[in-house]
Amino acid sequence: MRLPGGILRDGVRRRDFAFRPLTGVVELVLAEAAEENSPMPARVTKALAAALEHVGGELPLPATVAALSVGDRQFLMARLAVEFGLGETWFTAPCRRCGERFDFAVDYRNLPVKEAGPGYPFAEVETSLGRCRFRVPSGADQEILAGLADDRAAIPCLVKCCLVALAGRRVEDPLPSGDRMEAFSPGDVARIEAALEEAAPEVAVSVQAACPACGTAHGIDVDPYRILYNRLGEGLLREIHILASTYHWSEAEILGLSLHRRRRYLDLIDEARGMTRSGRGT
Repeated sequence: MRLPGGILRDGVRRRDFAFRPLTGVVELVLAEAAEENSPMPARVTKALAAALEHVGGELPLPATVAALSVGDRQFLMARLAVEFGLGETWFTAPCRRCGERFDFAVDYRNLPVKEAGPGYPFAEVETSLGRCRFRVPSGADQEILAGLADDRAAIPCLVKCCLVALAGRRVEDPLPSGDRMEAFSPGDVARIEAALEEAAPEVAVSVQAACPACGTAHGIDVDPYRILYNRLGEGLLREIHILASTYHWSEAEILGLSLHRRRRYLDLIDEARGMTRSGRGT
């Protein structure tokens, strides 16, 4: 499996990635990220930097992970949920037509993914200032937007973040301080948004589900960052307590176990107690 976007280096787009072995160490970082008060983009960066072995042929340094496109980051977080056994989740929704409540499952392994478009990660756009080049939004851009006090400033700020070249200037050349983002017209902004949407990779953030009673189709929002809401920390600390109490292992020794092995030991403890665990990790 490859990233839908990837990292462009020396004209080559690298789409490979791999997660680290899923030990308690990784799980603990995810739990800590979930409990932080920092904006979601910063928590996603922390989670992916801890969970990835490499991405696009590079080490998953926070700056590298933050520079990934938004679509790549959502894709990785959805895949990480699958790796932790959280791929399938159940929702309950009321039908807006007949009023009946119905249950339906969403499998994160099968979320539709849109591959990056031609020219990724850049898009050329004809504007009132001339032909300009933009790059698709990244996690770092999301972190900047999350710090804005006025939502109305989000679009101008994003345009400024993503602009990498004005007409007649190379991508590598710095933009002069006199260039003002406000000079882009509403029509320019619409064309910029459309071009970036075409170039950027995307993961579906909504799915269709039909009411079994009347057949009415509903659009249901899906959160690609679901793993950060799963309260991993509570379950992990409880499992550490059980294993430490039973085997007298240290916290570091327990956190070093793979997810599968740790849960196998827990199953053995339950079997010895005459209990049966099911659905662990869901």
